Amino acid sequence: MKKIFLFFAVFAATALWTGCEPIVDKHDAGGSIAATELQATATAVEQNGKNTNKVHVRCTSPVLCQWSDGVNTLTATEGYLTLLLTGEQTITLTAMTANGTTLTKSFTVNVEDLTEPVPPIYGQLFGAGEKTWTWASSDCFGNGGDSDTGPAWWILQPAEMADQCSGKNLPADGQGATMKFVLSGKQMTKVTTDGQTFAGRLTFDMSAGKEDWSVGTITFANTNILCGYDFNDATFSAWSTYNIISIDENRMVLGAQEHDPNSNYWYWVFVPVE
Repeated sequence: MKKIFLFFAVFAATALWTGCEPIVDKHDAGGSIAATELQATATAVEQNGKNTNKVHVRCTSPVLCQWSDGVNTLTATEGYLTLLLTGEQTITLTAMTANGTTLTKSFTVNVEDLTEPVPPIYGQLFGAGEKTWTWASSDCFGNGGDSDTGPAWWILQPAEMADQCSGKNLPADGQGATMKFVLSGKQMTKVTTDGQTFAGRLTFDMSAGKEDWSVGTITFANTNILCGYDFNDATFSAWSTYNIISIDENRMVLGAQEHDPNSNYWYWVFVPVE
């Protein structure tokens, strides 16, 4: 019983991380079975002859079930997941038997049509599932006021970023450094010009935008954006959360307010790696 309780605690924690409310049913876990014996399906709902991004998941084996597409999580024996991309997607069932054994089984679903609404931020940030960002070709970093929408006062070019980083003994985040965004698990890996990697995760909140200035926020854990340091702070403090000033498929502008006692803003401009 303690293992089953722990299983649901882990499920709940996972759901909180992915921003999903877990749905828990009362299907009882039965005896021990193998993963190959799980009676389960993940089937895209068809519309006009095409597989949509609404997927019906169902498990009839006597186990406790959690389904995940790497972003959204459903804790139930049966229900629906809304997938966020077209193409082949993987859905994973994690199940627990009555004796506490954890089993996993994966299903591949080919999505042909996004009939269920998907916020555009997913495609903008992650492309077709993975997207690598780097410095814009000009005016990529600098500071400005709280009403600016990009570097406005002290403005740097990509070729100038390496000297700024090395002069402040910061990671080599200059021209050529990258940030790889992966939708599954909402992962981000920064790779510096000297080959160091900083891997972590990201979340975003598109309800946190400020009228006439930003469209949301993006937060990083265990990693950071290129040169995400306050150059006017004595210790070059970093941020974890940034304002998304603007974003589309081809350009992302982030902003963050200086640390106390300063009050101006720093701005970063990134583009996809071609």
